[in-house]
Amino acid sequence: MENRRSTVGFITAGSMLIVCILVLSTLWMGQSAKNDTDKAARTVSLLYLDELAARREQVVENNLQSNIKTIRIAIDLLTDEDLSDKAHLEAYQSRMKHLYNLDKFAFVDTDGLIYTSLGTQTNINEYTFDYRTISKPEISVLNLDTRDKKVVIAVPINIPFNGKALSVCFMEIDMKVMLAGASMDSGGDGATFCNIYTNQGVALSNTVLGGLSADDNLLVAVRNAEFEKGYDYDSFINDFQSGKKGEISFTYKGIRETLSFAPVQDTDWQLTYLVRESVISDKIGYISSDIVRRSIIQSVIIIAAILGMFSLILIQTRRNAGLELERKTAEAEIKGKQEELEQRIALQKQLEEQSKLLSEALTAAEGANKAKTAFLSNMSHEIRTPMNAIIGLDSLALRDDTLSEKTREYLTKINGSAKHLLGLINDILDMSRIESGRLVLRSEEFSFSEVLEQINTMVMTQCEEKGLSFECRINGHIDDHFIGYEMKLKQVIVNILSNAVKFTETPGSIVLSVEKINDFEGQSTLRFSIKDTGIGMSKEFIPRVFDSFAQEDSTRKNKYGSTGLGMAITKSIVELMNGTITVDSEKGVGTEFVVVVPLKNCENPSVGFDTISTKDMHVLVVDDDPIACAHAKLVLDEAGIRADTANGGTKALEMLEVCHTKQDPYNLVLLDWKMAGMDGIDVAKEIRSRYDNETTIIILTAYNWDEIMDEAFHIGVDSFLAKPLFASNVIDEFMRIARRNSLSTAKDKKRAELTGRHILLAEDVMINAEIVKELMRFRDANVDHAENGRLVIEMFEKSEPGYYDAILMDVRMPEVDGLEAARRIRALERPDAKLVPIIAMTANAFDEDVQRSLQAGMNAHLSKPVEPEQLFKLLEELIWKKDEMTGK
Repeated sequence: MENRRSTVGFITAGSMLIVCILVLSTLWMGQSAKNDTDKAARTVSLLYLDELAARREQVVENNLQSNIKTIRIAIDLLTDEDLSDKAHLEAYQSRMKHLYNLDKFAFVDTDGLIYTSLGTQTNINEYTFDYRTISKPEISVLNLDTRDKKVVIAVPINIPFNGKALSVCFMEIDMKVMLAGASMDSGGDGATFCNIYTNQGVALSNTVLGGLSADDNLLVAVRNAEFEKGYDYDSFINDFQSGKKGEISFTYKGIRETLSFAPVQDTDWQLTYLVRESVISDKIGYISSDIVRRSIIQSVIIIAAILGMFSLILIQTRRNAGLELERKTAEAEIKGKQEELEQRIALQKQLEEQSKLLSEALTAAEGANKAKTAFLSNMSHEIRTPMNAIIGLDSLALRDDTLSEKTREYLTKINGSAKHLLGLINDILDMSRIESGRLVLRSEEFSFSEVLEQINTMVMTQCEEKGLSFECRINGHIDDHFIGYEMKLKQVIVNILSNAVKFTETPGSIVLSVEKINDFEGQSTLRFSIKDTGIGMSKEFIPRVFDSFAQEDSTRKNKYGSTGLGMAITKSIVELMNGTITVDSEKGVGTEFVVVVPLKNCENPSVGFDTISTKDMHVLVVDDDPIACAHAKLVLDEAGIRADTANGGTKALEMLEVCHTKQDPYNLVLLDWKMAGMDGIDVAKEIRSRYDNETTIIILTAYNWDEIMDEAFHIGVDSFLAKPLFASNVIDEFMRIARRNSLSTAKDKKRAELTGRHILLAEDVMINAEIVKELMRFRDANVDHAENGRLVIEMFEKSEPGYYDAILMDVRMPEVDGLEAARRIRALERPDAKLVPIIAMTANAFDEDVQRSLQAGMNAHLSKPVEPEQLFKLLEELIWKKDEMTGK
């Protein structure tokens, strides 16, 4: 312990001594650096001051000589006509004054009378030059004691005029103009200032010592300065007033400055150049300060290193004292670690046994999941097969015109119940696929405007049937094409809107708002808001609204027909799309759902505006809603379409008349239907009566236009478009109208007639086969039936090439299923095997079922129950394409 205390005392005393030495040396270095800085500032000031002053002196003298040259040039321009009388002389003086931007251009005769452009003056005594004795150019200052100083440049002349002689010509220049031309501005760093003074110390720029002094006179201001060694005030006054060149150094108001002065030729002026040494010292001082700071940091590091070294010595001493204790405890630690190792080995064996049990459980779960998937697939097929028969037979029965109203009512209710049951089955299957992780979202290009138009058409019809108002708003610009899963996005929005319709009573309203809230790295984030004025939900139920089979009120299930799965499916799909869904609701007030989903931007959509030159389109948008007009113009401008807007029918007709007169008519007019004053129908009728078919007319409306369609087409309206407006919709509809009116050579999309066509049907369920046959008889098509896949292959092989126009193929059939049958038909060595349309008609409704159908070579996939109109439309389009390729 004695040795330890002695060591600590030695270390402490040595450390304090070293610290004192380092601190004193740092202070000495800082003071030395400051003195060196002051010397450097003085050396720099004296080194450059003379050169800077000489350069500026030359600038001032050149400026004065230039003005003397100017007055002589002006005298040379004087003609005999200008001297003919006073009026001509004044006119000449006015021209010279404006030509050279002078305050005054005047002559003085031998009697001292001043001739100016504004008349004669007798104030010759205000000027310092002597008009009787002047023999060379003289420069003086007028109004020296005021801030409105002027430079007077006078030259002697001898010009006869009006019976007398003009002896002097002089001009006046504003001092600010004179100094501006001589570049009297101070340096931008605030360290150098240039000025001109009279030999009596009056500043021609109205500032003294760079603005530091409040005095008007340099000689008065410098009297209060402290002169540096080697300079004094009396010597400075003598040199300055006698027009000598020199410099002085002094301290004024605590600021060290050096002033250089030099006479300006042919004047009593002194040009001065002021350098503030303190500013230069401060700037140079930054270097010294940095050196001092680095020295301090270095000293601190040295001190820390020394203290660290002594600390290591002290620590080592303590460590040696503890070595014995460590040795004694080592054996106990080794023994404890051995026991711990034995425990770990036992635990590892236990974990291996549990891992084996978990592996077996996982294998069993995977087997159960596969069994569940197979069960769902079979159940889907088995349930949809009789559902196809129920819905198909019901549709056939409803086509019978001899039905009684009561029977038709029963059949309509059967149809509604069957479709409701089918929707319930779809929801259960979707939920099961989501829970098992088998729902995979596809990424494909789609038209956002078409999706929105389909949603609006579907929901608008539901709202009109129930007496509700529906509005779709687009906030800002949204691109027309994206990459994502179109069907699932549509399912999410339609599901929420259908619920809004279901739980909103008449009169009520539903608003769908869409906006793009982010666009980053090729991906856009869209926000969908669905707000209704329905029955709402309690705050307690909102957290459970997305649970499966959740019902706030059990009586709603019967009243509104809700299954309780829709919102759970919707939330799962949104989350699979990496989106979010939130809900805000108040009982009896209404509900708002907000869906935010990211979609990839489509840089080069396959369907664009290439079919028409948008720059050649000239569109007039007519709407009494200013927001709708602004939105329409925005989306049309984005597409490169020249668009104008009018806030009503009267304004629109005026604009049409102007463009018609200019031979630049609008080739498309978008008319809002319901407007104050003249509505869209009235405006359209007036346009057709005035300009015949000069322009295309499209009615743009958020309402169902069925009630006015006949009248609109009768008066000459070309088409209708649903709000909100998309540029692609306008282009597509305009092209469709152009094709219809033979205004374009583009081919229209056509469909083939089914009359007399030969259809090969593969179906193992007889009732389903009979339904298809009956449906096809409505279109006068011939149907041959094969009960399984083997027979359909044989019948196609035995037929003449081109005999069958299409094949309707069930997927699940005995002997050979539909997928294998399609593959074998496509592999046949005959010309029609690759071209004949093959359509899958099956109860297998999963996405992977659709993919398998397409991979087998089929053209399309229809899920049972099949809608008749959908089947007819698909057959007509595919057969027309086949005929076009074969030249039939």
